[in-house]
Amino acid sequence: MTGTRGGRASVALAALTACAALFLSACGGNDSKSSASGTSPAAQAADPAVAKLVPANLKSAKVAVFGDWAPEEYVENGQIKGWSVDVAKAMAAKMGMTFTYQATGFDVIIPGLNNGRYDLAVASLGVTPDRLQSLDFVPLQKEGTAFGWKKGAGLNIARLQDVCGKSVAVLTGAWEYKYLTDNNAKICGSNPMKIEQFKDQPSAELAVTSGRVQLVAAGSGKLKYSAKQSGRLDTSSLLVNAVYNGLGVKQGSPLGPALKAALQSVIADGTYARIRSKWGVSSQGDLKTAVLITKAHPEG
Repeated sequence: MTGTRGGRASVALAALTACAALFLSACGGNDSKSSASGTSPAAQAADPAVAKLVPANLKSAKVAVFGDWAPEEYVENGQIKGWSVDVAKAMAAKMGMTFTYQATGFDVIIPGLNNGRYDLAVASLGVTPDRLQSLDFVPLQKEGTAFGWKKGAGLNIARLQDVCGKSVAVLTGAWEYKYLTDNNAKICGSNPMKIEQFKDQPSAELAVTSGRVQLVAAGSGKLKYSAKQSGRLDTSSLLVNAVYNGLGVKQGSPLGPALKAALQSVIADGTYARIRSKWGVSSQGDLKTAVLITKAHPEG
């Protein structure tokens, strides 16, 4: 999640029966919060060159999915959906693996990767120096931060300094929070932004559309999708700090190289482009080449 995106509360989810089709995930089970999980069997033939990179003891993976970041990944009527979920399912098929998906709040995903509860995260994780201390990444896109405001409010955010002196809603723990907080004094001097954290993205956007906060900052894809769906937000053409975001694994996980190869195979056969187009998110952020980003190789 450029914002990529930090602590997010899970959505109440219904339990569903497991589905066999590649691009459907069935949902069920829970942890301390209501959650959805789904199993996606490898319904298509594996790519032998990719499958050989998967360790013999890793034919299945527990996948944490952030449940509230449409159109990347989200839960609707108990089903885990989103373009990044569809790409992950296509990658699982290339790897000859079974991915079992569980929707949850963002705040438990990174700790869950580090303690082994999850093998993989589909959570629009933005690549940051802090996260590279414990995680490796296989990005699915490159995305920047955008700003939104209540429709008709007459604001214009053409440069980052236009945010100074205004209240800004962000998701708790998100990339936007860290970036804006770390750079507030440098950008705004004596007229700082008033940064307010919210437990989930709908709450942050509601604070803006209800007039309690002037702006919301989030990943451009997510924010523009929300604006289109609700009709209650205007968004900036300004994009700040475009970064890679996508899949995350524990640092040094043997899944990393296999995931990179799987994504490259999905890109090469056109599946990646078809999925992105289907969800209406094709953009200059589309990837042509898969990369594995690690602390030792932060550029991939």
